[in-house]
Amino acid sequence: MKRLEQVLKNPKKTISDQELQQIFQESDYDLFHTEVERLVERGILSPVKSAKSNGRLPPLFNKYRIIKPQADNTGYLESIRRLNPVLNLSGYLQRPELYKKHLEIIEGISRYLWFAKDLLKMPMSRKERSFSVWGREKMLDEHRALVMEVLKFNRLDENFLNYYDTPEPFFEYIHDRGEPMTILVIENKDTWFTFRKLMQATGKNCITGRVVNVLLYGEGNKITKQRALEDYSATMLGGQGDQAGSSGQAARFLYFGDLDWEGIRLFFRTREANPTLELKPFSPLYRLMLEMGQSLELPKSLDQRGVSAPLSEFLALLGLPEEESLGAWLAEGKYIPQEIINYQVAAKIIK
Repeated sequence: MKRLEQVLKNPKKTISDQELQQIFQESDYDLFHTEVERLVERGILSPVKSAKSNGRLPPLFNKYRIIKPQADNTGYLESIRRLNPVLNLSGYLQRPELYKKHLEIIEGISRYLWFAKDLLKMPMSRKERSFSVWGREKMLDEHRALVMEVLKFNRLDENFLNYYDTPEPFFEYIHDRGEPMTILVIENKDTWFTFRKLMQATGKNCITGRVVNVLLYGEGNKITKQRALEDYSATMLGGQGDQAGSSGQAARFLYFGDLDWEGIRLFFRTREANPTLELKPFSPLYRLMLEMGQSLELPKSLDQRGVSAPLSEFLALLGLPEEESLGAWLAEGKYIPQEIINYQVAAKIIK
């Protein structure tokens, strides 16, 4: 059986008698001849007669075609028939091997068409749409060529998924300069851009009941550099962060990031790097993430370093009990990306 697998796994369409002998490692030529003839009888090898015989007795041909078994795709046919009728069912029924290649992409699109088609009427950022369709915020980034191939095969326009790209942003978006200033630090670019887009388009800046004057894009570890926010406060806000403005009240800094170990660590590292500022997690947005996560199959965290963070303290800052389900999810290696708060969700909570 092991020898047969080696023959079938040969990447070439043909194999020479010498290559066969290397696989079989049979010093007795008569026994080797018998093994090759058995493969011919079973239809696994077919002699290339134009290559002539090897001149030995009993003779073998110098070259054989490898007849690899056709994949049995019948098990996929019922799955194809269950796809949304907007998709190219007839094309996949004729080419089930292509359905196997497209499986994860096309099944996600089909589910979206069955259960969330109306969400396509309004735009989302690329990562938001990716998470909304497939439960993986980086699917469109990592498999964009395959997604485009799937859309083309299903006769869907390239803009079918109705997402917008988020260009490299400015570090800040200042909506207004009211006092006291409230600055919301957002960990990921897509979420920063989505709130900025909504605030600019609508003129609204009250998020879950909290007026937000400035949006800052955290840019990963950049926000955790020593005194980064303190320096920003001093240079851009005239020191409002660590001293009272004309209203007698200091600026407030809120933080919003992924609900995973690294996101929680980023919050605490940012707070420790800026001890003179009042920095708190934006509890209503984190609570909304947790609420939405209850009904989803959450993705596995891409960060498998095994680092942890002071979860109990973080939950206390959110005003949540320690037995909150977040702890169980993190223990299972799962997480909630902040892209779960997509454009449509954000549009409902900004007033």
